[in-house]
Amino acid sequence: MKPTVIALAAALMLLSTAALPSLAQATTAPATAGAPAEAATVPVGQVVWNLVPLYASDAAWEAERLAILAELPKLKALQGKLGDSATQLADGLDALSNVRRRLGRLITYSSLKADENTQITENQARNQQAYSVYNQFGEASSFVNAEVAALGRDKVQAYLAAEPRLAKHSQGLTTMLRLAEHTLGLKEEALLAGAAEALQQPQNIYGLLSNADLPWPTVKIAGKTVTLDQEQYVAYRSNPNPKIREQVFKAFWPVYKAYERTLGAIYAANLRGTVFNARSRKYASSVAMAQGNDNIPDAVYRTLVQEANAGLPTLHRYLKLRSQMLGLKSAGYQDVYVPLAKTSRNYSLAEAEQLTLASLKPLGEDYTRQLAQAFKGGWMHSVPQRGKRSGAYMNPAAYDVHPYLLMSFNGDYNSVSTLAHEWGHAMHSVLSNAAQPFETADYSTFIAEIPSTANELFLVDYMVEKAATREEKIFALSQELEGMRTTFFRQAMFAEFELKAHEAVEKGEPITGEWLSKTYLDLLKRYHGDAQGVVKIDPLYGIEWAYIPHFYNDFYVYQYATCVSAAAFFAEGIGKGAATGDTALRDKYFAMLKSGSSADAYPLTRAAGLDLASPEPYRALMRRMNRTMDKLEALNAEHPGKASLPTPGH
Repeated sequence: MKPTVIALAAALMLLSTAALPSLAQATTAPATAGAPAEAATVPVGQVVWNLVPLYASDAAWEAERLAILAELPKLKALQGKLGDSATQLADGLDALSNVRRRLGRLITYSSLKADENTQITENQARNQQAYSVYNQFGEASSFVNAEVAALGRDKVQAYLAAEPRLAKHSQGLTTMLRLAEHTLGLKEEALLAGAAEALQQPQNIYGLLSNADLPWPTVKIAGKTVTLDQEQYVAYRSNPNPKIREQVFKAFWPVYKAYERTLGAIYAANLRGTVFNARSRKYASSVAMAQGNDNIPDAVYRTLVQEANAGLPTLHRYLKLRSQMLGLKSAGYQDVYVPLAKTSRNYSLAEAEQLTLASLKPLGEDYTRQLAQAFKGGWMHSVPQRGKRSGAYMNPAAYDVHPYLLMSFNGDYNSVSTLAHEWGHAMHSVLSNAAQPFETADYSTFIAEIPSTANELFLVDYMVEKAATREEKIFALSQELEGMRTTFFRQAMFAEFELKAHEAVEKGEPITGEWLSKTYLDLLKRYHGDAQGVVKIDPLYGIEWAYIPHFYNDFYVYQYATCVSAAAFFAEGIGKGAATGDTALRDKYFAMLKSGSSADAYPLTRAAGLDLASPEPYRALMRRMNRTMDKLEALNAEHPGKASLPTPGH
């Protein structure tokens, strides 16, 4: 399997005290209007990242790759010696940590270059080389978990007390001891590490097929010829003209449907690889393995799915309100993205940055000052261009440099919100890196989406507050509701789909593209109230599962839903505190973000004031969603109908 969205594969994480962080992705690909720009036409520094701080050239990167490879035999030579003394353990873990640190920087450069344009073969080849080094590192250090487990808790505690240099490795050692029952013998660990490269191929194949090779149709939309690829689909699916929306859906989804068998086989291979790892490590299930690595209670995942289903009447209320405001007698799935009010304007990147800074004032002057400076640092690639990886992410793996961000900024509100989201990730890494050594600077995905989604909520609250007209207020309120729909309900639906798919493999059931589409379609209909006449779901749209790259990062997406619930808690509380001068919750919030992986994620969130294994955070989010709908309904009652909507076709 390829590294998970925030951390690299769990096997590598257990080698020492932290994993190599990787990509923190936005919930959906940002919308892109019009034809993609070419990178060469965009002012460098404003919208294209500067990779020179990583390596001055491709040649410098290649020299470092060879240098890291030369270190691997030295790491392998540590086998059998870690437990000889506290000093030997500290020396060995330091050596492993130093190579991981360099490897994180190596992979950051290669993956960023590869994602700029997936059609450049040289960059894809370089990225494959980087992950080959990562896999070789995993093989060379595969003995560590077993050796630490063999030492036992008493001896490890004695070594920690005797050697101060082990303090930064304490959490990693504790985790290895906790997971000792899932740690295999030396030969078996080496075998699993050697299999990692083969098991990550389904994700690689899917990425190339989906981003570079699918034959996108060319269609005429409002007199304009458009290549309806992923970004253009996102741009046009929210068109105010219902005929255009239907045209876009009917043209886009058959492309995935035509490859249903192949895409199904690719994802089934990914599922079987995950189940293989779970069984090899003696976990009861795939989800238990995913939760076990970060010590997250199983109740968190199960409670989320339970509460999302219990909250479906709230989602259905929102979807019916949308249909009423859009003047739709019968809503279809193609209607769920159209905005309920026109925006007053488009935004430049600089304006989006200023809006983000203004909305985040409740987080304090130090936070906004650091963020304003980071905006100027060449950390982000935001220009849309052909072949660029879809979606958005923040990559924090270059601990000694700074985070890097990718998105496609097109000037609409969704782009502004995506910018605030990804920079929430980046500032999380900035805060954690400043407070923690490399070994504990990484953070669990369980916490990772809290600051990013909190930033989105701060932004939308600011937009509601500053709205000058009824239309602007309707737009801002509807954006808040849409954020809760996509970040809570949509991600919970994804989580339920993932759980069903993995459980089917675990039961030995056959997995085909057709089965995946049927399973997804059933969920799509239930969540959108098809049987109740809320939103009619065309069977074609069951193929949407094949569009979601996050499914290749097993059991990741549920954390968007848990984190938006946590983010709502923090945004509301910190906002109230800023108004009254009470900074207690803000202090707890920053303490959590600065903690990195110095403790397990679940206790860190509880220390900050909430329990995501209980129903209450999710029910509180439902209450917020209903309060927002009350405001929107009141505004709509003033002038019911479609008066505030964009003009169809414009």
